[in-house]
Amino acid sequence: MNVRLRSCAWLLCLLALPCGAWADGVMMPKIEELGAATKMVASPKQEAVIATDGQTVEVILRTHFRRGPAELAWVVPVPAKPEKVEPCDDEVFTVLERETAPRFLRFSGSDWPGLHCGCGAAYVGDQMAPSVVVEQQGTAGIFKYVVLSATDPRELTRWLDEHKYHVPIGAERIFRRYVAEGWHWLAMRVRPEAMDQPTLAPHPIRYAYRDTKLVYPLEISQLSADLENEIVLYVVGAGRYACGNWANHTIDPNALRARAGATSGTNYEELVRSATAERDGHLFVTELSQSWSLFGYAKGRSSEINDALSRGLLDALDNGQHITRLRAVMTPKAMDRDVLLVRVSGWGNVRSTFHLAAASAAGPATARLAVPLLPLALLGAAAGLLRRQGWTRRAAIIPAALACLSLAML
Repeated sequence: MNVRLRSCAWLLCLLALPCGAWADGVMMPKIEELGAATKMVASPKQEAVIATDGQTVEVILRTHFRRGPAELAWVVPVPAKPEKVEPCDDEVFTVLERETAPRFLRFSGSDWPGLHCGCGAAYVGDQMAPSVVVEQQGTAGIFKYVVLSATDPRELTRWLDEHKYHVPIGAERIFRRYVAEGWHWLAMRVRPEAMDQPTLAPHPIRYAYRDTKLVYPLEISQLSADLENEIVLYVVGAGRYACGNWANHTIDPNALRARAGATSGTNYEELVRSATAERDGHLFVTELSQSWSLFGYAKGRSSEINDALSRGLLDALDNGQHITRLRAVMTPKAMDRDVLLVRVSGWGNVRSTFHLAAASAAGPATARLAVPLLPLALLGAAAGLLRRQGWTRRAAIIPAALACLSLAML
């Protein structure tokens, strides 16, 4: 190859390297969003924000009801006396879902081949059994609520029945452990006019209590669980949290494959179900864990949900809030224990955005192999032309330049 021809070849190679940045959607690799893992099961789910500064716990709780009788009773056990019971905006979980749910992206080229205890209820007066005390009552948005303490699970069951909460069979057995450990009870009912949807997701309820431990009361959900249930917990604290009495799991990005028809656009849901089955249903998947001032108040910035948690709690975290998103899919049988949440160190962060290689897309194996083999074939053609004489030899610059272009895209 003469000097002029060699110079032209090198110039084209250099021009090929940044071509992806200059291209207008033709040769430039692009990012394709396959979907997001926003919903795992068809049945209603439970969602909760559990935030702590080490002394005080704040909870934002929402449970989705199916259509029921004229009114619903919602009974939530609380480790200590709940305070500051008030409504919370639906936007909290809308923003959390949008910002933290796993998202799946794939690089490609446009022209390149390849918890609740829910039952019928009507609140009737204040009369109580001697071992059941109504410590507080009031309204919070569409709910009317009472805060109860009890020393006898049979009397608690009787009190709820007498006040038309229609406790399900087996409730006394579930109540026994909570009563023995001195838990309180937050009992709420929804106004009849709110019951006009097949699946009702009332506004979240927010409350606080003083305790150093974080526990999500799941065992009581056995009483009204669907055949399959989804639990999503957002834990806010000074570091990463995990389940202390359940198996913890993260999805291996290398196992992800594109899957047409799936909500996420991938096999993510299959991987979650498979890992859950291997652990007999006792599994929470960590879908995100990172330092993130999502609740606002950090360095003068605010967010859409900066009123969801108290300013006092966030100040106690010294603007160092860390968010951990945990999700589980389970049957009623697996709801045999509450979820103990513990702070862990040295576990590292977990990102909620996954990038899949273009080769993970569905298609014939030969088509996928053609992508890396194409530049090699072009280089082989260029080498063959260089062995010839005259204008044919000069034509070697064309496949050499195309090989450089394809390598730049890869």
